[in-house]
Amino acid sequence: MLLVPKALENIIVGVLINNHFKWYVSKKDIWFLDRKKLEEAYKKKFKEMGIAYTGPFIEEDDERKGIDILDEDSYAEFAPRMAKYAVSAKELRERLKLNLLTETKEDTFYSFMPSLFVNFDKRGLYSLYSEPASYEDFVPENWTGRYEDFLSYIDRAEKYWYDENEIVLLNFEGGSCN
Repeated sequence: MLLVPKALENIIVGVLINNHFKWYVSKKDIWFLDRKKLEEAYKKKFKEMGIAYTGPFIEEDDERKGIDILDEDSYAEFAPRMAKYAVSAKELRERLKLNLLTETKEDTFYSFMPSLFVNFDKRGLYSLYSEPASYEDFVPENWTGRYEDFLSYIDRAEKYWYDENEIVLLNFEGGSCN
């Protein structure tokens, strides 16, 4: 695991592409699917505040360089760049267990709660991100973006918040860290 989950910094993202599921732990800014829309929103916000926009807002030295819109077509170019951030459910489960021993339950809950589920097969982004980043507002045309609980869409084998004996380590699906 290259990056460890850290609330509001390194997020956990589930991806479904060609009926194949993957988890990633990466910097949060990578996952605004339509960066053109995001930059336009920032330009508008700056203008409303009477501040000159000096852009570009988007860094060009990351895994998204040259990919303004991440969708089912551009994913083939994006995937090899992201391979270093891919993690298995087992890796996440082991790291979650370690965090439960070394950090508070509340900190672990917010760090390990999956933030996004991007379903490239159905052109949908689902967000549970706890800060007003609104990933769901910046999706490509012909995509659906929603702020909603997507945990029931994840196969049981990928739910790293259950241990090997099907016991819940953290109750994300209940919506609290208790």
